[in-house]
Amino acid sequence: MTPIATERLILREPSLADAPCYALGVGEYDVARFLTPVPYPYTLGMAIDWLRRTEPATPERSTLIIELPGKGLIGCVSLVGELGFWIARPHWNRGYGTEAARALLDWHFAGTDAQAVTSSAHHNNAASLSVQKKLGFVPTGTEPRFSQTLQRDVDHVVTQLTRQAWTGGKR
Repeated sequence: MTPIATERLILREPSLADAPCYALGVGEYDVARFLTPVPYPYTLGMAIDWLRRTEPATPERSTLIIELPGKGLIGCVSLVGELGFWIARPHWNRGYGTEAARALLDWHFAGTDAQAVTSSAHHNNAASLSVQKKLGFVPTGTEPRFSQTLQRDVDHVVTQLTRQAWTGGKR
């Protein structure tokens, strides 16, 4: 895949060279606590194992590194079952998650026949729920999911974005 360029970011496939920065970013507790499948503490070995398992990106199924030119890896955005993303803490509150997710959704809807995308977030993850709302996702329910970091079930708000809402409300 050719990297996807946005106004400020580059979305590209992960490589093993990303492991140290990936581990540092996702391994910070304030990031990991909102990522249900991510254990804490998160190690370099875990990052290497995870990166080795990533598959080539397609519009249907993607895991992409979010790179800020001049700074390097600042997060990850994926559409594997549902839309997910994380941004390293030093880069919070700058709109990078929204920008990256928007670009991935554009690629997804342009390259597939999918009629909807789901996402979710911990019920108290106001930042992720705000990103989803900005993108046009609407809540469809809640469900408990086991958090590896917190070692307990956490209520998740499940959201959905339809193709019609995406193309009709083009942002």
